[in-house]
Amino acid sequence: MKRLLLILLPLFFLLIYAGCKSDSGGTTTDPFGGGGGGGNNTGNVTFTTAIVQNNQNQTYFEFKPSTGVVVTKIAAKCPALNINDEINDADIVDDVFSSTQPLYVGPITVNLQTGQAWAFTFSGKIGSTTGQAFTSSFNYSVP
Repeated sequence: MKRLLLILLPLFFLLIYAGCKSDSGGTTTDPFGGGGGGGNNTGNVTFTTAIVQNNQNQTYFEFKPSTGVVVTKIAAKCPALNINDEINDADIVDDVFSSTQPLYVGPITVNLQTGQAWAFTFSGKIGSTTGQAFTSSFNYSVP
């Protein structure tokens, strides 16, 4: 599942991500201010986002949900890179992601620059494939 996501990620990143700033008054420890800037958030799930590198120096987006979730759709927008894309990957639908088992998207193949604005929307279920539905929208600025 994660390998398929990593394969689809370059395409996804040609169309999305980056950041570390919230338009909702977040802080360093809570960058999305309790849920993100705008959007239709349901289910009370928030995400902490970071840009990380693996041991081959490849760059990824790391998403840590506030509770265990199954992600069914990720939408990402970056106007500066003309990115407006969605991932609806059947391989991620059964995996539960949490703060200790984050979701990684990448490797990122676009040129991330400080201050670059990204907007993300995650949809899925809380806890398992039969859990309560959630949607979480938030903004991220590349640090």
